[in-house]
Amino acid sequence: MEIRSRTEDASMNATVCRAVIIDDETWIREGLSEHINWEMLGIDLVQVFQDGLEAIRYMEDHPVDILLSDIRMPNMTGLELVARLREMENDKRLLSNTKVIFLSGYGDFKYAQEALRLGAVDYLLKPSDVEEIEVALQKAKMICTKEAVQPDKPALEPKVSEEPSSYLIKKALQMMAARFTEDLHLHQIAEELFVTSNYLSRLFRQETGKSFSDYLSHLRIEKACELLGSSTLKIYQIGEAVGYPNPRYFSEWFQKQMGMSPGDYRSRRA
Repeated sequence: MEIRSRTEDASMNATVCRAVIIDDETWIREGLSEHINWEMLGIDLVQVFQDGLEAIRYMEDHPVDILLSDIRMPNMTGLELVARLREMENDKRLLSNTKVIFLSGYGDFKYAQEALRLGAVDYLLKPSDVEEIEVALQKAKMICTKEAVQPDKPALEPKVSEEPSSYLIKKALQMMAARFTEDLHLHQIAEELFVTSNYLSRLFRQETGKSFSDYLSHLRIEKACELLGSSTLKIYQIGEAVGYPNPRYFSEWFQKQMGMSPGDYRSRRA
């Protein structure tokens, strides 16, 4: 289903965000198309699809900045779609880094956890108010605009003095960046890399200047701060999303890392 864009000219301004909707329920697709004030948001809604497979075929040839998608759909789920997009972005087959907002009727937080691991801007449960969806879209647009002004901004991995030269450590860092939301331990990474925990621990500190646990904690605190400042997730959900399912432990850990509670941090960022 093609939507008339506010800006039909192919040479549109680089900061204009293009969006698509994906949902297998017709009434939801029509409702999102008609009731969200796209013009006020300054977002061009260019296409609406009923499944992820249709969308990926379109996005291979048409850059899209914002994706508003259901999770459970025929042919290709929303999570499978975004995983595919990330692969294509890493392979430089897609020039844009699509910002994803999931709108799902499924309350199982494992869906949200996987969505956040894939870099989703927000995860909203149906039914969501139009205002709530528009707030998420505004956040996505702000990120798009910032990236247009400051391209190639470093991702979540913290800076180290030198790039690790060891293949093992490069691989370990990749695995940590992809799985830091899980209950992750050094011995798991060591086993998958076919080395001993002691050897990996020593090499990790030697090449990064940090211990495994410190590096993992840094990844998690960056993501927790990002979610507290930009998402509508509850604090306990953010704790689960970064690997701390115990709400009290998450709050104590965050207080120790940042010198304030998660609630105080969110209030200051509001």
